[in-house]
Amino acid sequence: MSTLPTNKMKRRVNIAVFLGIVAVTAYICFNLFNVSVVKSEYYRSKANNQQLDSFTINANRGTIYDSKGKVLAQSSTVWDVIINPSDINKYDKDKKEEICKSLSDICGVDYDKLIEACDKTEMRYYTVKTKVDKEVKDAVSQLRITNKLATYSVYTVENTKREYPNESLAASVIGFVNFDGNGVLGVEAYYDEYLQGVDGKIVTARDTHGKAMPYDYETRYDAQNGNSLYLTIDEVLQYSLEKNLELALTQHKAQNRACGIIMNAKTGAILAMATAPTFNLNKPDELSDYFQAKYSEYEEGLRAETGHTEEEITELLKKKREELSNRQWNNKAIGELYIPGSVFKVVTAASALEEQLLTPDTVVANCVGGAYVSDVFIRCWNLGGHGTMDLQNALIKSCNPSFIAIGNLLGARNFTNYFESFGLTEKTGIDLPGEAGSLYVEYDKMGKVELASSAFGQTNKITPIQMITAYAAVINGGYLVTPHVVDKIVDSKGNVVKTNATEVKRQVISEETSASMRMMLENVVENNGGSNAYIQGFRIGGKSGTSQKLDEYSSENMRYVGSMCCFTPADDPEIIMLVMIDEPFNGKYYGSAVAAPVISAVFSECLENVGIYPQYTAEELAAQDTTVPYVLGMDGLAAISALNSGGLKYEIVGDEHGTVKNTVPGASLTIPKGGTVIVYMDDSEPKTVLVPNVVGMTVDQANNAITSAGLNISLSGGAVENDKAKAISQSVEAGTVANKGTVVRVEFIVDDETG
Repeated sequence: MSTLPTNKMKRRVNIAVFLGIVAVTAYICFNLFNVSVVKSEYYRSKANNQQLDSFTINANRGTIYDSKGKVLAQSSTVWDVIINPSDINKYDKDKKEEICKSLSDICGVDYDKLIEACDKTEMRYYTVKTKVDKEVKDAVSQLRITNKLATYSVYTVENTKREYPNESLAASVIGFVNFDGNGVLGVEAYYDEYLQGVDGKIVTARDTHGKAMPYDYETRYDAQNGNSLYLTIDEVLQYSLEKNLELALTQHKAQNRACGIIMNAKTGAILAMATAPTFNLNKPDELSDYFQAKYSEYEEGLRAETGHTEEEITELLKKKREELSNRQWNNKAIGELYIPGSVFKVVTAASALEEQLLTPDTVVANCVGGAYVSDVFIRCWNLGGHGTMDLQNALIKSCNPSFIAIGNLLGARNFTNYFESFGLTEKTGIDLPGEAGSLYVEYDKMGKVELASSAFGQTNKITPIQMITAYAAVINGGYLVTPHVVDKIVDSKGNVVKTNATEVKRQVISEETSASMRMMLENVVENNGGSNAYIQGFRIGGKSGTSQKLDEYSSENMRYVGSMCCFTPADDPEIIMLVMIDEPFNGKYYGSAVAAPVISAVFSECLENVGIYPQYTAEELAAQDTTVPYVLGMDGLAAISALNSGGLKYEIVGDEHGTVKNTVPGASLTIPKGGTVIVYMDDSEPKTVLVPNVVGMTVDQANNAITSAGLNISLSGGAVENDKAKAISQSVEAGTVANKGTVVRVEFIVDDETG
């Protein structure tokens, strides 16, 4: 039988071979199609990654300036230190270890971690350390040169670092950036997209061996730096506000912080905004002393409890620190609600005036210390009663029953309509993140008791920014404006990208009603010789407030919020300022006692800086403090003549025909008109006296005690001519031995709800 293949078998073999060739060809074609079409982008990217290196050039974040162009936040150039483990592994073991040891020393990083990173030969990019300064960057460059390393084996890449030159100034307004360079809080967050800029990059080619090719094969795409912000914040006003808020926080032991706002009453531009305590923008995670004390108190109490494991304590402490950090960062002026108290009475009064329900002279109530509303007795702060009250005196005395009557005149419908018109049911729209919305009684839920308490500033909860914006509408002609902290945005070439112009939402009351309110509120500040916010030579209007935190504390453990809002010049307001002290805990809590002195201090320090100057009467000029003339070396008669010309008394020690050797107070020091200068005609030691304690005394009592001791007294505070004023502090501590003739500065306030 033949073993040769038949034709039939040959055909079968040929068919099988043909089908095999077709299958292989189809497979190859399929993969070619898959690689070149379906997954072309993937393989192209993979090839590029093997042939190209890409390095980011970080864009500089825009600078933040105050209203006068002073830098508040800026970005500086720093560098990231990078290694290519794949390249470094091509060196011998000793060389690799030498490189890692040098980098460890230069950058202050762990040597073993560097060795571990370099052993990962598949890696071509490892960050040794981020954001190093020029000294470290130069040391890395020198390391590469000394060891003749390839360009992209060890190198640095530009990065940016955010810096705040004033550290804590305007912290809650400015905000800060996180590690990734994104804005957190304040304008850093609100205007993040304007500030960010667009990163650039450098693309570098590698040869077939994976080594960097010459710079001819490098392409650079420059970064586009971010836009810059010019704030409405005035650095001088901001500093003064923060300083005096911190003093008040400490003096009155405020348990829940304090805040203040200074605003242009006509435009809504925020000139200063602060929360006390503040925090360091360069170290935002660090707790201020205020919050660190709260943290330590919590930790002590926690460890005193039984039943907690160390792991539980650690976790609870971590949560507490996070809670306190968030509270520290929260902008109290816009992000926390409070009951405004009697400051709100200006809204009730303006609403009733606008409705022509009364005039400043209209008698509104006979205050007997409280009033019944639906069988509920609502007290006045003055339990003895104020007697017959017209609108003007109701504002001066801050009489609650009078405003209960005015609220009743208005009615619930009118009251809620004006509450809404003054912007108190909506957010103000300020250009800052984290603004809170108000909590208020709506019309359909407002009974007689709710209307009564709302009319004098209790019950409803609003933010300080809402209160000052509504108050501004009361005194600026009736216009509700949108507050703002950014004036303009400019690009890196100085071109204006955006401007925040004045935005008037609506006119709430007439110019005539507003003028009446300005007149009455100026009388509030000037009444009875001056309130604590009064400053001689300046026309100031204002209203203080003290609210009970009824929703948080029982009557036995009541806490208060003391606040005040003032404006100047009273006849044509430019500046309006609100200060709020939350839970003062050192005896005094009335807004007129804890908040008004802050306003007085800031206005005294800063009004001339913003172009508002005092206008004194001839009588006021004659009574102003003077300076001690320079009389050293003069004979006695000439010295006496110079002192007499300055309106000063004198006491000669030694022979008046001799030569003046010394004076107390010394030359150029401030002394009240009519004060006594001790003139020494010899080299004898100055006479000394014991400083008396005058705290708690009236002005007359303190004056007699100080002058009787042989000292000079300088009166401080807006209420020095008020017969209810009492001394609260003295510049030289009681019991101190001081030179006779020394000037003792004594501060006086009125401690009640008036004003």
